[in-house]
Amino acid sequence: MRHTSSVVAVLAATALAAGLTGCSGTAGGEGGDSVTITIGTWRTEDTVMWEEDIIPAFEKAHPGVNVEYAPIDTNDYNAAIQSQIEGGTGPDVIMCRPFDVNRQWIADGYFDPLADLAAIGSFDDVALTAWTDDAGVPYCVPVASVLAGFYYNKAIFQELGLSIPKTQAEFADVLNAIKADGRYAPLALGSADGWQLAYNMLYQVGPNYWHGEEGRLGLIDGSQRLTDPNFVEGFTVFNSFREWLPDGFESISYEDMTQMFTLGKAAILPDGSWQITQVTSTGLDVGVFGAPPANAGDQRYQQEMADMALGLNAESTNKEAATKFLEWLGTPEFQQLYVNKLPGFFSMGKQAVTYDNPLAQEFAGLKDGSELTSRLALDRLSAGQPPLDDEIWRVTQLMYNTGLSPEDATAELQAGLDSWFKPVGK
Repeated sequence: MRHTSSVVAVLAATALAAGLTGCSGTAGGEGGDSVTITIGTWRTEDTVMWEEDIIPAFEKAHPGVNVEYAPIDTNDYNAAIQSQIEGGTGPDVIMCRPFDVNRQWIADGYFDPLADLAAIGSFDDVALTAWTDDAGVPYCVPVASVLAGFYYNKAIFQELGLSIPKTQAEFADVLNAIKADGRYAPLALGSADGWQLAYNMLYQVGPNYWHGEEGRLGLIDGSQRLTDPNFVEGFTVFNSFREWLPDGFESISYEDMTQMFTLGKAAILPDGSWQITQVTSTGLDVGVFGAPPANAGDQRYQQEMADMALGLNAESTNKEAATKFLEWLGTPEFQQLYVNKLPGFFSMGKQAVTYDNPLAQEFAGLKDGSELTSRLALDRLSAGQPPLDDEIWRVTQLMYNTGLSPEDATAELQAGLDSWFKPVGK
């Protein structure tokens, strides 16, 4: 186990340094030398945003602390960060993967605990859960989440006299009306990529039946099983969309789906908020709605996936400055700036922010009145072999491509989980 130190000590050191006079070299201290901290991240595509907008805003408010953005290609990130940390050259601030990968990094001692960081109070337990240890201690400050929803072409809906569905039965009526008209595919949805069937369809419609976190946490603690009626029903509703798929759906990829929708050939696209810029790239007037519940008045559940957070390297030599940066992440100033520079990514803080992009604001509105839930299988349930998340990718493809039944699919998934997973607390 690598040595970790408490943030309490870091904050105490900060206070002590602030009380000393005539000292040079204190991180960001008045009259002291400046210090540079590095951020290790997989978000190579955000380099310009960080260097031109985010970092200057922080440095202006924190003179003496300079920040260097050090991105690594996402496919190489995990291995590179592990190698750097074990070699003593890791960044001061580390971008945290959600759930199982990060829990292993916590166990390996890569991070300092952040329970005493004031910024942690800006987030509720659901927002923090992707980056805690087994005891619930937070190790990373949440930066952003992504949402899933159903994009729809407003012009097609108006042309066909369609309204946003409020129940699953109304959703079926809308899809049937589009199919009967014959000019547009009801859904821009293919099964060539199993991951998007899981993330953009099953994990979107299913929580309304397994009751979001109740079902997800039930699988983890062993009080529920995938073969229980609520999970089978969620898989059954997922399977029902098969009748509204385009011709040749088996070979339609994720990229094909987006193109089909943006060219106006399909009325509805199930996808993530990260696609906001792409789905509006051709000038379509696009709206979004969430997966409706089974019955009017039922609680609606909204998938919100914790996407990224930042933690403090336990071996950093610049902890005072790095802690200042992490504290800033909990402020409305950062959260407001970040989400408006990166449409489709959402603040996880308790304090509401406004979104300049109208579609992003509409997406954010899906959280209103909903119970938020994470993707089903990424927390503990995919830490062994076979990983449940990967298995769900596989069986959802089989359901659409070969007619595998919801009952057989859930039985197969539960058998795989039983082969290695021991429920937490049992």
